[in-house]
Amino acid sequence: MPSYNYKDGESQLFGVIKRPLIELEMYSLKLERWISFEDVLADTGADICLLPRHMGRLLIEDITIGMYKKIRGVVPNTFLNGFIHNFKMRLGNKEFIAPVFIADADDVTPIFGRVRALDLFKSSFDGKIVEIE
Repeated sequence: MPSYNYKDGESQLFGVIKRPLIELEMYSLKLERWISFEDVLADTGADICLLPRHMGRLLIEDITIGMYKKIRGVVPNTFLNGFIHNFKMRLGNKEFIAPVFIADADDVTPIFGRVRALDLFKSSFDGKIVEIE
């Protein structure tokens, strides 16, 4: 299975930090082909996979036909609106279907979350390399 080097990213708190960013393939219903998304954050603290609106629109014509939800993260009283869809994904040679929250905003980080996604794999994070089996 794949392994990925951590990549440098900007942090308002710490300057440049290393992040566990992976490459994830998703099947586009709109284009009827696999699309590769780079720099997706592998996040063991995220319940669900998340994509910004512009990436979601590459997968499906109308993101609003999904289940409307509001989610929140670190900031308890701040919500992000979006729509949940199930998409076929591929990581390495393993294909699976997982829920994806497509945000109704473009300024969010793409995230590979746990439910029916990251939890399917044995993964290790050491600050330099992400290994996913």
